[in-house]
Amino acid sequence: MASGNERVKESRRSEQRHRRSGCLADALRLQLDACRENGGLAAIVVADEFGFCVAHSGGDGSHDDLAARLPMLADPAQHLDDDDCGLQPPPAALAVTTFSIAGARLYACAVKESDAATGTRADGAEVLARVASGFTRLLSQ
Repeated sequence: MASGNERVKESRRSEQRHRRSGCLADALRLQLDACRENGGLAAIVVADEFGFCVAHSGGDGSHDDLAARLPMLADPAQHLDDDDCGLQPPPAALAVTTFSIAGARLYACAVKESDAATGTRADGAEVLARVASGFTRLLSQ
């Protein structure tokens, strides 16, 4: 017999299986929504190599600004001075990764909840690995 936690997890998984879309943009957003909710994150933003927002979930509407900075945030050789660019949220609240699909470089960023900047329910890198995997799967179809 399944415990209460197991039933909740199974219910959540089955709900996600039913939240699907034939429209690629909607499917990408649903995938980001699921990753964000499961990770307890404030937002997830995916940008292309030029800093244009490809998809996002959650946040306060500043996803385009964050997307524009993702290529710089992902490159440790480039130094961002927080005072110069007014970066919100602060870099400590962000996890950033880079991945490629069909030769195109994409950047994904997980924004931690403001009250949980030192820890979330899931590791930001782990959530971003799920984002990259989901995008790769959806965009290769």
